[in-house]
Amino acid sequence: MSDLLFRPLEADEFELFHRYGPLPASGVGARHLPFDELDYRPGWVWVALRGDDVVARAGFWGPRGSERPMSLDWFDPGLGPDRIEVGAALLRAAYAALSAPGHATRAGERPDYHLFLPADWRERPDAFADATDRIRAAEEAGLHRSVERLNLRWTPEYGLPPRQGRLTFTRAVDDESVIDLLARITEGSLDAWDRRLLAEKGARETARETLSVIAGMAGGRDRWRLARDASGEPVGIVMPTRNDEFATIGYVGVVPAHRGHGYADDLVTEALHIFTAEGELEVRDNTDVGNTPMEASFARIGYRVTGRRMILI
Repeated sequence: MSDLLFRPLEADEFELFHRYGPLPASGVGARHLPFDELDYRPGWVWVALRGDDVVARAGFWGPRGSERPMSLDWFDPGLGPDRIEVGAALLRAAYAALSAPGHATRAGERPDYHLFLPADWRERPDAFADATDRIRAAEEAGLHRSVERLNLRWTPEYGLPPRQGRLTFTRAVDDESVIDLLARITEGSLDAWDRRLLAEKGARETARETLSVIAGMAGGRDRWRLARDASGEPVGIVMPTRNDEFATIGYVGVVPAHRGHGYADDLVTEALHIFTAEGELEVRDNTDVGNTPMEASFARIGYRVTGRRMILI
């Protein structure tokens, strides 16, 4: 390992990142856009060099305007017999630098690792091997598995589901009302992110953080809708938005007392009608593996699974 150099790249050095070679033929780590269109920044892209050879690489990403990376979402630990050790050492060096004084990473917080996977990665030996290399290297670097998610896609060509008319939707304009509702929805949530924050911060702070994250996305909050039943009782909320690249439902949730009636279908359908009226050509979403009610709802509405994503923290 003493013959290795780990360092970040400047903007005029990104060709070094590509010198490593292509992504695995298995599809592990594949992105929907090429590297140059994903807004990777100088200092957040790292390589491991053995002489002039790039033997491992890692790309950290954050939304436009952010001062710190939000995620590690491009990582190739190499192909040699010491690839796990090399990949782990690269991640340790990069995480240490990005957490050092002078960077905007908050204390005790580090970017999650998002590993993009084919939907059938466990059934295919090549994909399983490529994924396992990356997971093992990340775990050796100190990360651990948090959740696996289904990546989902909907386009108007799949068919716009009709509104059922069971709920009345109004704009979500008052922060405190939204926080109150989100705090109620966190009870019994099957979403790993909700449950993680709930254990650390409690229901109300989890709700505040959810509102802050979704409000900070590129789509703003004009599309957010509160849902009420015929009696005027709040049933849930849906928060359609956009990230830097595509339309997405930032959050959808049903109050515990109203679960089991298929209201998630109504909430997602409302979001798709809003997106369609605005001319969006596709909507990309995800849900945790194990959140079977939400997975079933997306399937009924017509979403298609495009892959999986494992998150290590």
